[in-house]
Amino acid sequence: MPYIILIIYLAVALALQILTGNIPLSFLSFPLNLILALIWAVSMFSIWKIRRKSIFVQFMLSRGATVSSILLFLIFSLVVGVTGYRWLVSTWVFAAVMLYFQTVLLFVILRGWRAQTATGARLGAVRWRFLLNHAGILLAVSSAFWGAPDTEVLRIRALRDIPVREAFSMDGDLHWRPYEIRLNEFKTETYSNGVPSMYEASVDVDGKSVILRVNEPYAVSFGKDLYLVGFDSSGDHGSCILQLVDEPWKYSALAGVVMMLSGAFLLFIGGPRRRNDDQ
Repeated sequence: MPYIILIIYLAVALALQILTGNIPLSFLSFPLNLILALIWAVSMFSIWKIRRKSIFVQFMLSRGATVSSILLFLIFSLVVGVTGYRWLVSTWVFAAVMLYFQTVLLFVILRGWRAQTATGARLGAVRWRFLLNHAGILLAVSSAFWGAPDTEVLRIRALRDIPVREAFSMDGDLHWRPYEIRLNEFKTETYSNGVPSMYEASVDVDGKSVILRVNEPYAVSFGKDLYLVGFDSSGDHGSCILQLVDEPWKYSALAGVVMMLSGAFLLFIGGPRRRNDDQ
């Protein structure tokens, strides 16, 4: 029965995808995405407290749910990573898989964050290694999932000695920035075959001079980083291509990664332990 419900759940997501197309991520931006995330978390915690013996909870804690959620998550991640089809992350099916994976992981954390006792009459010690590893994964994945509607990527063509405010999305939509960007100069170094080995640009961002190099962004403001992605030396002035990435949820995702690393470190220094010990 639970597997039939899972199949129906995924079938509904597929039907929504066919009937309505991709999820309108812009509609789900802050604060709506935060409200939905809180509703999901509170609902799942309430179900755990009130209906812990229900078929739903028991299935989410089963080996089949664990294996199927991980497999579905890995399959979608590999497909997106290998093919580069970023549009898949805004489909109803992908959202259903991500929500399923997070729900299974949340119930696993609720069940195992404290060590079991012989009688079950009281809570055991906190299993810090288990908690840090699993909660870190959940925080990193949840930040990427719920924060996706707030993520924005814009391209800016910075011109030499000419201030610009125009930025363009990947779809070609025009966005005006509240500050000016101007290219002062750029430097390039090439290999013997003429292929660029290094290039950097000196730009003014709202009157402040900064140096941009590949993979060395400048933090414009909280969650907003400016990257150097290309240059064009043709024309009278020359220009460079900048990319403005707005990821306000990236710090919570980073906190999740730090938690996972901390759990891995505790696991390394503590070594294997017996099943009933604090992990």
